[in-house]
Amino acid sequence: MEIATYVIYELLIRLQELNPGVGEYVFSKRNDSGVLLRTSTGSIDISEELLNKQFHHPSSIDQDDISTLLKNFKFTL
Repeated sequence: MEIATYVIYELLIRLQELNPGVGEYVFSKRNDSGVLLRTSTGSIDISEELLNKQFHHPSSIDQDDISTLLKNFKFTL
Protein backbone atom coordinates (compact mmCIF):
# COMPACT_ATOMS: atom_id res chain seq x y z
CA MET A 1 0.00 0.00 0.00
CA GLU A 2 1.25 3.46 -0.90
CA ILE A 3 1.36 5.84 2.07
CA ALA A 4 0.87 9.57 1.56
CA THR A 5 3.64 11.69 3.04
CA TYR A 6 1.18 13.71 5.10
CA VAL A 7 0.37 10.57 7.15
CA ILE A 8 4.03 10.36 8.15
CA TYR A 9 4.10 14.09 8.93
CA GLU A 10 1.03 13.70 11.14
CA LEU A 11 2.74 10.99 13.18
CA LEU A 12 5.87 13.12 13.42
CA ILE A 13 3.81 16.02 14.76
CA ARG A 14 2.35 13.72 17.39
CA LEU A 15 5.88 12.60 18.36
CA GLN A 16 7.03 16.24 18.54
CA GLU A 17 4.22 17.02 20.97
CA LEU A 18 5.79 14.56 23.42
CA ASN A 19 9.41 15.38 22.59
CA PRO A 20 10.30 18.33 20.34
CA GLY A 21 13.83 16.92 20.25
CA VAL A 22 12.83 14.37 17.61
CA GLY A 23 13.52 17.11 15.09
CA GLU A 24 12.12 17.97 11.70
CA TYR A 25 11.24 15.76 8.74
CA VAL A 26 14.17 15.05 6.41
CA PHE A 27 12.94 12.06 4.37
CA SER A 28 11.06 8.79 4.58
CA LYS A 29 11.65 5.51 2.81
CA ARG A 30 9.59 2.33 2.52
CA ASN A 31 11.05 -0.79 4.12
CA ASP A 32 9.85 -4.34 4.78
CA SER A 33 7.88 -3.42 7.89
CA GLY A 34 6.53 0.02 6.96
CA VAL A 35 8.50 3.25 6.66
CA LEU A 36 11.85 4.49 7.89
CA LEU A 37 11.46 8.12 8.96
CA ARG A 38 14.61 10.22 9.09
CA THR A 39 14.51 13.50 10.98
CA SER A 40 17.09 16.19 11.67
CA THR A 41 18.02 14.44 14.94
CA GLY A 42 17.56 10.71 14.28
CA SER A 43 15.36 8.01 12.79
CA ILE A 44 12.52 5.66 13.55
CA ASP A 45 10.79 2.73 11.89
CA ILE A 46 7.03 3.19 11.71
CA SER A 47 5.02 0.02 11.22
CA GLU A 48 2.57 -0.46 8.38
CA GLU A 49 -0.12 -1.09 10.99
CA LEU A 50 0.43 2.28 12.68
CA LEU A 51 0.55 4.09 9.33
CA ASN A 52 -2.76 2.52 8.35
CA LYS A 53 -4.30 3.49 11.68
CA GLN A 54 -3.13 7.08 11.22
CA PHE A 55 -4.58 7.14 7.70
CA HIS A 56 -7.92 5.45 8.38
CA HIS A 57 -8.64 6.02 12.09
CA PRO A 58 -6.17 8.50 13.64
CA SER A 59 -8.27 8.82 16.79
CA SER A 60 -7.63 5.13 17.50
CA ILE A 61 -3.96 5.90 18.15
CA ASP A 62 -3.64 6.70 21.83
CA GLN A 63 -0.90 8.32 23.90
CA ASP A 64 0.57 4.90 24.75
CA ASP A 65 1.02 4.11 21.04
CA ILE A 66 2.87 7.39 20.51
CA SER A 67 4.96 6.88 23.66
CA THR A 68 5.96 3.42 22.48
CA LEU A 69 6.89 4.83 19.09
CA LEU A 70 8.95 7.54 20.77
CA LYS A 71 10.85 4.95 22.86
CA ASN A 72 12.03 3.38 19.60
CA PHE A 73 13.36 6.67 18.21
CA LYS A 74 17.11 6.45 17.57
CA PHE A 75 18.84 9.76 18.21
CA THR A 76 22.01 10.37 16.23
CA LEU A 77 24.95 12.41 17.42
